Amino acid sequence: MIMTKTRILAVMDSATDGGTCEELASRYDLQCTQTLRPTLRKISKFDPELIVIDMDATTPGKARRITQAARTHYLRPFILLIKSGRSAPSNLSYYDDILTRPFVFEQLATAIDDLLKTRPDYVISNPPFTLDRRTQVLATPSGKVRLNPKLARLMEAFLLHPGQVITPMALMKEVWRMSLFGDIRTLYVHIHWLREIIEENPAHPKYLKTVARNRGYFIDLHGPVTVGGEPLYVKA
Repeated sequence: MIMTKTRILAVMDSATDGGTCEELASRYDLQCTQTLRPTLRKISKFDPELIVIDMDATTPGKARRITQAARTHYLRPFILLIKSGRSAPSNLSYYDDILTRPFVFEQLATAIDDLLKTRPDYVISNPPFTLDRRTQVLATPSGKVRLNPKLARLMEAFLLHPGQVITPMALMKEVWRMSLFGDIRTLYVHIHWLREIIEENPAHPKYLKTVARNRGYFIDLHGPVTVGGEPLYVKA
């Protein structure tokens, strides 16, 4: 059985990385880049499972573009930042961990391996549905589909609370992170879209049901919810 190495993309200055690229290459399937356009091409073509970004050798704008590209990539690679100082970068909203200088290589390798080990934890299942919360891919009886972020959070809320009625207010808070009640029509539209994805006949739903007078919704599933499993991917 041939074991494939984890694909790592390292965005760092080879002149100042202190041999990090060479050490990474000894353990992983590694590609190193420095400038923005080659990095974006590698994200698309190399399909890295994890990206290491040296924040000390990267401009904030460049790092933001890289993380945005990673977030929309179908694999949704992990992002590990290397930087001096412990403060989180204010310009980035999407990353998974920060490794602070100085460190030895084994600390970097451990941080990478620890992130990759968590990937199964993002998978939740209640047959016949399985959702990968990281890649936002939903497996249904009709196949796999990649959801938009709001639909993914909506499906997650239902899968984690099978058979339980969830009020519109609770869904707005959970999915849209709103402390005050927003436009309820937004929720109605997303419920409609979700039914089109998971129901054989959305007009007569088998799974995602409405409580009388729109008091709430529940997913009609009765099996135990399980967390963990093989990641789900589908190219857009």
